[in-house]
Amino acid sequence: MNWLEKLGYGGTATVIGLLIVFAGLTIIIVSLKIMAAVFKMVENRKAAKLAAQAPKAEAPVPAAEPATAEVPVEVTDDNELIAVIAAAIAAFDFGNGNKPVKIKSIKRVSGWKSAARTEQLYKF
Repeated sequence: MNWLEKLGYGGTATVIGLLIVFAGLTIIIVSLKIMAAVFKMVENRKAAKLAAQAPKAEAPVPAAEPATAEVPVEVTDDNELIAVIAAAIAAFDFGNGNKPVKIKSIKRVSGWKSAARTEQLYKF
């Protein structure tokens, strides 16, 4: 068997392998499309059944406007809190032989922002 025959067999094996892979991917795509259509049909049937069972609503009630109350901002001296945060950062960073850290500012973060950030970061 010379090198040209070996090259031919290798090319044939490559083409057959690619065809098998793409056929498998096509089967997966088609099955996912079919499942999506089936689930959408089931969801539409449930929605239609719920709409038929729901009592007829009278006139729509106008939505109430949200109350916009101002939250008083507490102005306090947080020197002790800043010292504790700086000590915690220093104890954490200096243990690894890193350069000293300079804390320029500390901002209070609302609980909703941190909850949303945590939810997005650790979703899975």
